Amino acid sequence: MLAQRILAGPSASLCSLSPFELLDAPILERIALYLATSRFIGPPSELIPLLCTSRTINASLRFCSNSHLYSQIFCQKFDSAAILRRLSWGRTTVDCLSEELRKRSAILTRMRHQNAENFACLQEDLWAVYLMMLENDHKNMAQLCLWAELPMWIANVIENKCQFPREHPLSWVNDIEGTSLALWLLWMSSNEGSVKNEDPRERNKILHMLDPFLVQGHRFSSAYAPDAFFYLPLCPELEAAIPCTTGLPLPISRDVVHYGRKIRLAAPPLIPAALLNYVIRLEVRLDANPLPSAVAQLPATRAQATVMGLPLPRLTQEDVVDFHFHTRTKFFGDYNGLGSERLDSEWFRIVSCHDPWAVDRPLRGVFYRLGTLTGHWNGRALIPYLQAHIEANMRNRRPSVQGVTWAHERISCVFKEHHCLNPDEPIPAPAEAHGWGEDILNVWLPRRLEIKHGADSLTLHDPETERTVRYETYHAERENPYSRPFKKSSEWHCDFPKETVSEDSQHDTDDDYEEVCEERSSGVTDIIITGETYEREGPAWGSFSFIGRVRPWDGFIVLLRLPTHVAHSYHGRWIFKGYIHERSLVGRWRETGTAVDQVGYEGGFVLCKVDETSMDAM
Repeated sequence: MLAQRILAGPSASLCSLSPFELLDAPILERIALYLATSRFIGPPSELIPLLCTSRTINASLRFCSNSHLYSQIFCQKFDSAAILRRLSWGRTTVDCLSEELRKRSAILTRMRHQNAENFACLQEDLWAVYLMMLENDHKNMAQLCLWAELPMWIANVIENKCQFPREHPLSWVNDIEGTSLALWLLWMSSNEGSVKNEDPRERNKILHMLDPFLVQGHRFSSAYAPDAFFYLPLCPELEAAIPCTTGLPLPISRDVVHYGRKIRLAAPPLIPAALLNYVIRLEVRLDANPLPSAVAQLPATRAQATVMGLPLPRLTQEDVVDFHFHTRTKFFGDYNGLGSERLDSEWFRIVSCHDPWAVDRPLRGVFYRLGTLTGHWNGRALIPYLQAHIEANMRNRRPSVQGVTWAHERISCVFKEHHCLNPDEPIPAPAEAHGWGEDILNVWLPRRLEIKHGADSLTLHDPETERTVRYETYHAERENPYSRPFKKSSEWHCDFPKETVSEDSQHDTDDDYEEVCEERSSGVTDIIITGETYEREGPAWGSFSFIGRVRPWDGFIVLLRLPTHVAHSYHGRWIFKGYIHERSLVGRWRETGTAVDQVGYEGGFVLCKVDETSMDAM
């Protein structure tokens, strides 16, 4: 600053400036940085008195003339590792970071000081907060929860949305985009302590609000593309002929300004968020509820049931106690120390799965990490009583969803992954008989498929095409995860941001470049899942086998459950379909006797991956 004054010549009166004003610009900027970040949480409001000191100080430090300062403040107060990993360097120029600081400061202030006027920006705020949570490496969560009081804010958002009449476009059940974002933020801001400390009336109110999404789940978004299709993108002529079996055929998408530039995003599916929020509150309520008196009539242990010669499956008191009090859903959290990396697949889905017809997806990333499903999974399926389910989903009437009650069924199973490796071609997904895409009710596999299990492989033979394909069983614990030599990779499709904009290009417009990801194939061309009921749980809840497939377009998982014992055949064939969210597989199940374009008997499920140490203790 002093050098600038000297170069300005005699007209610049140095005598009128204080010693503080005569400090060099880098020193003054460093003082401002320390002042702005002396308090970590909250916007940098400590700068306001400094900016009001004099016109000279203001001219040097104000937002429009010192992007470098405000970009440094951003990096001190917010997480930036995720954006560096997921997008181009063009999002991390000093102009972009300083603009993001200004936007987030305004949003945090609106959240902290809630009023009717601040809700005018609600959709923009919901998106910004959701993206902050996807990029969280501890700093973002601290700003949102400790300063902006995210849990209280999101509770008020949900309360206000429920005040709108049902027919209003912004109502709880009509504004799919806003409700979905609100439910995901409710899930992300909840933990075991906060849910246990909820007022029971408030908890029951939330459960009541979630009823429509569980009872009529087919009406709401649960996938980024129709589940009937394995091969994507779709052909243009299919646009008018898609069965609505997964809610809305098209994801709701929106252009959002993120780090100073527009980006097209798909709203995350609503149903998984509704299920997660419902189940964790249901399980907390179970903690306080005693067992039904009828449980006392059951055999005390499995050994006692065996001695009594009771037919299987047969519950015992120890089975019910274990399910009632110990089968619990994992809360949102960084269990593996991966930070925001564990949420990369969530990010890549919203940024590249907004158009099932799009051939070119420049930001396509990792949707499913190899070995994710391998291991032991435990959870519950929500089973509606049949007659109430039928009445609640009848067409041409507006039935009440409040009369539907739920039974709970424990699901405890062990899965294996089998990979088709280059240069082998995977088993084709057969067309559905009536033309509704591929055969989702048989998990996109041929109906007469012959399956042969080997020690380290799975061989599939299709009698219709006379094709035989060997799938290698994936062993994550081995240095080489396959039985034959193959380059190990932990990703199905591994994408790295390409540097397309230099640090000096601070004034490029959105049209100056296109962000792309450089795709590198892992050599895995298809993933088949097999599984079976965990041995200990079969006598209590029924013995089943599983086979399924992972859709490469978005990592969507579909599993077919089949009874393995004649005594369990009354269960029939069910499919379970959903996405991996952190360490949980969440989605909807349905029976397969109803045509794919009709509403079938269905409900929700949540499965959580069990740690190996937990399995040893079981």
